[in-house]
Amino acid sequence: MKIALSSQSGVKVDAIYRAFGHIKGLDLVAIKAPSSVNEQPLNDETLRGSFNRLAYIEGQCPDADMYVSIENGLFEEDGNYVDRAVVVIKVKGHEPVIALSDGVTFPHEFVEFARMRGFETTTVGQVMEEAKFVEAHNDPHKSITGKTRAAYIDDALSRAKAAYQKRDGLTL
Repeated sequence: MKIALSSQSGVKVDAIYRAFGHIKGLDLVAIKAPSSVNEQPLNDETLRGSFNRLAYIEGQCPDADMYVSIENGLFEEDGNYVDRAVVVIKVKGHEPVIALSDGVTFPHEFVEFARMRGFETTTVGQVMEEAKFVEAHNDPHKSITGKTRAAYIDDALSRAKAAYQKRDGLTL
């Protein structure tokens, strides 16, 4: 089975191997796909970024059996800013499935500072790392909750796989 992933990020590549490594003859193609949204996506922009990446890899790798796109972004929920991974999986011949990771609440002051600098080029993770609030801008989740960003992505991938099983009877 050939899987096209819309990223070359080690975190996302490793997540695909954890989720689908049991598939005999797995052929993973990792493609750096543009999201065409801000560096720090907010609300619907996160979903749009994930679908933009998905469309890009479908065009770049038309012979894949499955396409996977993962985009982290902030969602405004009940007065908080919550980071979630949006995972979109599309199996050839089937409609895509969307799954969200559990959320991690980011402090307002860091979100507002990143917004001031411009979400176009600045993420909240970068601002939190600069302030020494978190150890790594690309995994603020670990410093805030003790659970890695990879674990949140793994959970969302599991949800997407389960949704395909429930909706289409596909075991991935």
